[in-house]
Amino acid sequence: MHMRMYERYLARHFELIVTERQGDHVVAGELRARDGSMTAPVRNHIPRFGDNAYCESFAFQWERFTNLQHDSVLKDNSCRQRIQDCTHWPLDEIAGRSLIECGCGPGRFTETFLSLGLDVVAVDMSDAVDVNLRNSGLRDNLLLIQADATSLAFLHGMFDLVFCYGVLQHTPDPRATFHKLVRYLRPGGCISIDVYRKFYTPNPWALPKYIWRPLAKRLRHETLLKILRWYIPRYIDFDTRLRANKKHGDLMVALIPIPCWNYLDPSRPREERIEHAILATFDALSPAHDHPLTLNETRAMFRASSLLTDIRVEYGANGVVGNARRAEEQRPAAGAAGV
Repeated sequence: MHMRMYERYLARHFELIVTERQGDHVVAGELRARDGSMTAPVRNHIPRFGDNAYCESFAFQWERFTNLQHDSVLKDNSCRQRIQDCTHWPLDEIAGRSLIECGCGPGRFTETFLSLGLDVVAVDMSDAVDVNLRNSGLRDNLLLIQADATSLAFLHGMFDLVFCYGVLQHTPDPRATFHKLVRYLRPGGCISIDVYRKFYTPNPWALPKYIWRPLAKRLRHETLLKILRWYIPRYIDFDTRLRANKKHGDLMVALIPIPCWNYLDPSRPREERIEHAILATFDALSPAHDHPLTLNETRAMFRASSLLTDIRVEYGANGVVGNARRAEEQRPAAGAAGV
């Protein structure tokens, strides 16, 4: 934790007791609420306001797939492009602004936000924050926090940007989580979220998953990963051939009850595609919670907030994407904003 980030985001509410430091970075210590309501240890540079709770599967997977999805590893700009396409934020004009990333994982998006010159507060409930630290390194514009991203009331109203991708569907109540995240925005700030899309027809990204999840999420994580590492290398070539059928490929993959998140460009090396498929399939099958939403349900979720305006809800790379701005003044009633 860099002292600059402590001063900007935490000093108003917490006294910092330092027991170990590395230059301007706090390695270990304790945060003590100035009103006496709580304390939080700082371990390995990271304030800890909570534990893994229902996120053990993510801690497990990111310790084993530490930076597989990062642009710097893939040697492309897929994460940056996804942010650009889905948030509609002017990425070349946001340097110096403040962003809270809710559910940061190992930092695939954190990496991009840091490169854009943002002040980033990256929050995750799981031990993935430690993986993020290893990937991102010590920065004077990064504050990593281990906590439930909905529980940090002392950060309410502090951010220009709120970003939450790949997370809402894995919380016990996506709608309740969303409304708590909105509170981090300052007036005029923008929020961007995505959530898995709910399907009512056969789809390769839904049907095999929901057949197997009741069993898979109860398996030991080591056992599930071992199973995936056995069958995916044997199955992926057949799956790739099915997906190449432009007319019926998606339907055939959907109706074959073998989960394989085979999404990487077939021109990339086979071993790389296998590793990504194993990671993505584990990510689909193992979480404790998986609550997709339809486009209309997501739109209603946004409209239910009295704080938001300029609402835009659409299909995106990972399901449904929603964007909005916090009004300068509170709207008189929910449901008034258009899409």
